[in-house]
Amino acid sequence: MTRYHKIDAWRGYEIPEYAVAGSSYTGEWSDSPAPKSEVMPELKEFMKYLKKKGIKSRLKTTPSSNVFMQKIWVVVSGKDFEKAIPLTMNWLKRNYSRTQYIHDADLDVIKRSKKKLKEMV
Repeated sequence: MTRYHKIDAWRGYEIPEYAVAGSSYTGEWSDSPAPKSEVMPELKEFMKYLKKKGIKSRLKTTPSSNVFMQKIWVVVSGKDFEKAIPLTMNWLKRNYSRTQYIHDADLDVIKRSKKKLKEMV
């Protein structure tokens, strides 16, 4: 099941179900704000970190409402998703000053939703 990140009434992008982090990708043109040659090293470094923590991951690409942009996601298995959430948030926080493209996959929204569910039960 995919999630959808809504930017406004017309714009947004899909997030794969077990995605924990991702980046925009805007092609390899000379004026590209998020070229794959710069995006991929950040994603690969994060994937190496997850692997060291015993979590396998893969990349998945999804479209966005911007015809000039795709999203590239780091996706983990369903059994590792809960473990990967705090690891992802901590890694992003620790590496904030030296990364430019990678971001979480709306993980704060998932945490708030689960908290609401617990409060309702």
